[in-house]
Amino acid sequence: MSQVEPLGDILRRRRESKGISLEQAAEDTRIREKFLAALEGGDQQALPGAVYTKGFLRNYADYLDLDSADLVALYTAERSVAEPARRFEPMKPVMKSGLFISPTILVPVLVLAAVVLFVGYLSYQFASFATPPRIEVLEPAGDTIAQTAGYTVRGRTVAEGRVTIRVFPGPETFPDIRPAADGTFTATIQLRPGANHIEVEVLDPSGKVSLVSRSVRLEVAASGTPSVEAPPQVVVEQPAQSTTYTNSAVPVSGRVEKGVTSLLVNGTPTTIGADGRFSYTITYPAGTHAIRITARTAAGAESTEMRTVTVAFTSAVVSVRVQGGEAWLLATVDGVQAPGTNRIFANGANVTFTGKTVALKTGNAGATQVTYNGELLGTLGTTGQVVERTFTFQ
Repeated sequence: MSQVEPLGDILRRRRESKGISLEQAAEDTRIREKFLAALEGGDQQALPGAVYTKGFLRNYADYLDLDSADLVALYTAERSVAEPARRFEPMKPVMKSGLFISPTILVPVLVLAAVVLFVGYLSYQFASFATPPRIEVLEPAGDTIAQTAGYTVRGRTVAEGRVTIRVFPGPETFPDIRPAADGTFTATIQLRPGANHIEVEVLDPSGKVSLVSRSVRLEVAASGTPSVEAPPQVVVEQPAQSTTYTNSAVPVSGRVEKGVTSLLVNGTPTTIGADGRFSYTITYPAGTHAIRITARTAAGAESTEMRTVTVAFTSAVVSVRVQGGEAWLLATVDGVQAPGTNRIFANGANVTFTGKTVALKTGNAGATQVTYNGELLGTLGTTGQVVERTFTFQ
């Protein structure tokens, strides 16, 4: 009789085969890292109630492309084995000072105590999962007046939260700000002359949100004082506003004026050529997305351009990156072998296949990283493993 592999070993082996760290899995699934570690380590005591644990397990199983129903059944079986068997012994009457405690009195008392404990446990679980995350904006501590356009927002929240700052008018959005280990966070925003409304929002791993608002009025210094450096010019040639891209990545290109020392596209540093031109490509899944291009000078002056694009797919678009070693690849698009495949691809190679049905076979799954219709699927398996995958657009 074969022995069933423990649930934790299945989860950990699957995650490691995909090359995903525990920290990354926690960020992607928004499940606390300590709960994922407890699931993989079989630590029943460190997990929350069974209802919440099963929900976490289903999400984690889907994330790892595992059968969630089978894993929940395995968890239930392991949990029942882990609980010590209860022993019931006949109750004996207790005699003390002439007081007789019979089973007729004791059983209702025990039942009432169990009900009280159960209600208390449910209240604790509800409070833990229903209470919004704390957030404290330290600067500005209240509504205030600023003298310079560059303004630093500081605050404190839960360490595992994700902070988003929005500035109106605009609006300008500063997303995915990660607090330090002690929960503190900072972000420099650009104010406009007059009234500015600032919203600071935190999202915790369980999906709860807290929001704090502040008003900051920018008053330009009186004449005779040094003027603030003018924001640098940014010309975005593509994408045009509200453009739709079908079955392709989104190209971002343009130019900046002389004096710009750094350029960020959605927070990612981008190279500026000697002629001031820049080029960047973003892969998005289907939907509407905002692109933020920010240019800064050495003196701290900053300009931001925003574009909104829509990405749509009418075919299966499979992008393959060979990373971590060579890989033999064979691709078939709509039943026809793709030109240039059925050979060994060098480390760092990139290739894309588009069709209604794309069949991909690799001789080194651990070095074959796949993105399907804008969504990164990760590696197809382990080093040296031969894997076939078929992608069909529905």
